[in-house]
Amino acid sequence: RRNIFLSVKETLNNVLKHSHATSIKIDIEVSNKLAIQIADNGKGIDLQNLRKHGNGLKNIARRIESIGGTFTIENNNGAVTTLELPL
Repeated sequence: RRNIFLSVKETLNNVLKHSHATSIKIDIEVSNKLAIQIADNGKGIDLQNLRKHGNGLKNIARRIESIGGTFTIENNNGAVTTLELPL
């Protein structure tokens, strides 16, 4: 629970600090896995030009992978972050 909470918290913090978004949509789906998708309508993310000393995305990936899940982030009219975990 802690790893999921901290990963969602970091994602929301990144949206607030960097995206200039005016809306955030959070979708949670539970089936044979837990899927959390956080999408914003901001400027997106430049995956080729990330801060060298930033640890937020690395921490999210490390936390989610440590509990057997996957973490992805992509551009789609803003940034879309997906966390998936087996149940």
